[in-house]
Amino acid sequence: MADGAVPDKETFTTRVAIVAFAAIFVLLVCVLRHVLLLVFGAILIAVGIRGLAATILRLARLSKVTSLVLAGLIIVGVLAGMFWLLGAQIAAQVSQLTETLPAAWSGFRERIAQNEFASSIVGEIESALSGTNGSQIGAYASRIGAFTMSAAGATLEFFLVVVGAVFFAVNPNAYTDGALALAPKAHRAEIRKALGASANALRRWLLGTLISMAFIAATVSVGLWALGVPAFLALGLLCGLAQFVPLIGPILAAAPGVLLALTVGPETALWAALIYLITAQIEANLLTPVIQQKAVSLPPALLLFGVIGGALLLGPLGALFATPLIVVISVFVVIFYLRGVLGDEDAKVPGG
Repeated sequence: MADGAVPDKETFTTRVAIVAFAAIFVLLVCVLRHVLLLVFGAILIAVGIRGLAATILRLARLSKVTSLVLAGLIIVGVLAGMFWLLGAQIAAQVSQLTETLPAAWSGFRERIAQNEFASSIVGEIESALSGTNGSQIGAYASRIGAFTMSAAGATLEFFLVVVGAVFFAVNPNAYTDGALALAPKAHRAEIRKALGASANALRRWLLGTLISMAFIAATVSVGLWALGVPAFLALGLLCGLAQFVPLIGPILAAAPGVLLALTVGPETALWAALIYLITAQIEANLLTPVIQQKAVSLPPALLLFGVIGGALLLGPLGALFATPLIVVISVFVVIFYLRGVLGDEDAKVPGG
């Protein structure tokens, strides 16, 4: 009896320790979720840098260090070149955009004031976004607004993310090995495989997203310029950046363009809405299928509810990184659940 009691006691103590460790880990994740999202953002940028470096290494056959440095210089050079060529004009148009949007919204309110039904809908939207009523939408908006960062804080966090991305890109194995040291030895090989597959999927998704963003930004800018809509460059850039948050982002980004087009005339607003719609259809039905052949294909409904869930649970950063997080989660689900638990070896890894 005495000999048999010792293993039971040790087993019980081990289980209690595991449960306590898991509870502490979950608590830390909840408390540090904002920091963890910033870390994920740094990892995403590092994946992009290393993806470009791998392309340079394959084409130019340089050393890994030289390819990595050259990739960083190319990215910095492209951003600096864009800022030098268009920075002043975009800054002026962004300033114009922030000044004219309130007037455009007031003009829109005056136009629909005679329609009681439309006016009530717009009033509900305003109340919901300001969180002044008791509706659930207002509660959600207030919850999301609580996570809004100041400009100075956002700039500092962006700088930290970029610095972290450089560290991750230079020596990713050190951080991967450190994370794997916390996992059981029996599962480290599978986890390493899943991390590698996740990096590959993120690299493909990032490339496809950048292509879509560039196409939408250029197309919308040219279209709005042809219509004579003010701040067309800023509006096109806003619409392109919004593509990072699929489905919801482009719809929200179209609203300022249509409002400013309304200041030119109702017909211009209609044509502007048509440009946004046609651009979205071309991107969704022609460009995206071609990209997804070599990138990552995810169901639109999954992306839609993933973005909404990320926004409600984690705030703006949760919405921003919802899609790449879904990509990573999908890889782990396929490798550990569909293949590992269900034994479905034919299950395809996203981006694989």
